[in-house]
Amino acid sequence: MSKNNKPVNIVVHINEELQQEQIDMLETSLGSDAGIREVRVNRKRKHLMLVDYLPGIIPARQVLDYVKNKGYNAVLVGWI
Repeated sequence: MSKNNKPVNIVVHINEELQQEQIDMLETSLGSDAGIREVRVNRKRKHLMLVDYLPGIIPARQVLDYVKNKGYNAVLVGWI
């Protein structure tokens, strides 16, 4: 794991279009994990999720795995 503790932004593409309840659950549950600063799903493009995280605490792969473990088909689009 990196020693970088500067926040980094990644975009996760979720193949399903999320309903508001699903968005709220992902933003709240993932947002409360250690190393996650903020989780935002684009309100106009509900399949895109922006995650601000600390790579020194949690790797991007773990963020993606979290979404997949919730039952969503998702891929890491990239860093911002």
